[in-house]
Amino acid sequence: MKQEKLSMPKITVSQNHNLNQNSVTSLLKSKISAALQENSSVVKDFTERWADDHTMEFAFKVMGFSISGLLKSLPNQVCGEVNLPLAAMMVKGMIESRLKEELGKILAEAS
Repeated sequence: MKQEKLSMPKITVSQNHNLNQNSVTSLLKSKISAALQENSSVVKDFTERWADDHTMEFAFKVMGFSISGLLKSLPNQVCGEVNLPLAAMMVKGMIESRLKEELGKILAEAS
């Protein structure tokens, strides 16, 4: 019997903006750094890698869960994709709404 690999559940969020792409990318970099400092007691082992000038791949642990994903700054939109472990499905909706809220706040601050 062939075993199929289970894919991790994903959360995809996006937020439109009318800002300069480079400005948005810089803003995201600074806000992510500030958020990590504020949440250092909860977020552990954070790593980031900029695949290109506007795409960040990231991974971290929170509440024992390993989370990974990417964040893209596009000319008129910021998109995020987060991979969740199956055990975190109970809180998927909460995580998704929080991500949308925080992304909206960051972009509103720059407007």
